[in-house]
Amino acid sequence: MPMSARHQRRQARRDERRDELKQAAIEIFHEHGYHAARVSQIVKKVGVAQGTFYLYFEGKQQLFAEIISDFLERVVTTVASWEPGAIDSREDLRDELTRVGLMLTHELLNHELSTAIFFNEAMAVAPELNELIRHFYETLQAMLSDFNRILCQRGLIAPMDFTILASMTIGMVERVIMERVVYGTLNEVEPRAIVDHLVMHFLTGTLEAIGPASRAGVPEDEEQPTDAALPLKA
Repeated sequence: MPMSARHQRRQARRDERRDELKQAAIEIFHEHGYHAARVSQIVKKVGVAQGTFYLYFEGKQQLFAEIISDFLERVVTTVASWEPGAIDSREDLRDELTRVGLMLTHELLNHELSTAIFFNEAMAVAPELNELIRHFYETLQAMLSDFNRILCQRGLIAPMDFTILASMTIGMVERVIMERVVYGTLNEVEPRAIVDHLVMHFLTGTLEAIGPASRAGVPEDEEQPTDAALPLKA
């Protein structure tokens, strides 16, 4: 049966309170670090009794894991919006990489505290989180490898080991974002300039097929004659 209006209002208030506790926790975790953060600090920031916290969360670790999970889901959802099968030229590829890059940068910088917490804290909190994060990187790597394979089949990038290319892309983006949100070294650089540099390096780095010595580790299903993908479409 449909919920009554009264029940809907009550649920909306519960959802709002839960979000308030989560946002307060993000600020406390960012300011103090996971291990030094206290539930008492979180509830004080929201202005509720400590018992209220446990109506929504089992404890600090569950809340922290949920914050990290939300962060990882935003990243994967943004990357998954890329549609390499609809790209017909290097110009289209540049535009699509820029579009997705700006979306991802927007997500990470709009949730800057969560992004910083991920880089600073996530790997050191609990083994359960390490497994979640490992799965996140494996998912990203598999997605990007598939995207790169499609681009190569369409003659838009040169043949190479697409898993290595995916790992390099993840590492390049990760390091630039870390410099921005953790160390503050790129605070004066506009997000568009960051994305333009990343896109330029991807495009220039995928123009030429790698040499025979380097291709020894390329899986057979990724082997294509160099002239099958080159010259690349304009």
